[in-house]
Amino acid sequence: MPFAVEISGFLAAFTALIGVWGVFVPSRLITFAARFGTPRGLWFAAGIRVVLGLALWFAAPASRAPLLLQVLGAIALVAGLMLPFIGLERFKALLDWWTQLSPVAIRVSAVFSIAFGAAVLWALMPSAT
Repeated sequence: MPFAVEISGFLAAFTALIGVWGVFVPSRLITFAARFGTPRGLWFAAGIRVVLGLALWFAAPASRAPLLLQVLGAIALVAGLMLPFIGLERFKALLDWWTQLSPVAIRVSAVFSIAFGAAVLWALMPSAT
């Protein structure tokens, strides 16, 4: 599914860029993330995870690492579907906890975003064979 590959690639690149932003300017990433502590933000975050999960799942057969993309897609899909069930108050508490972390911890978490995005982009690249 070429459309799934394109959506997956776009979201992976966006995730990696957000991670780079968090490494260099963690305070701005904190400000950005704090904006999601609303009912609309909760649903937006859930929707993005569902779209990412489905895109990864359907892009997997055309990738270098189909199992990797299926696993990441399943995790993202489940996270997206479960997010509304945790409720807004717990979601806000989780955001508050994360935004109170030290800048070093924020940078470390941002590195995981970079790694995720890079792994997905690598898997989506055509193989050299």
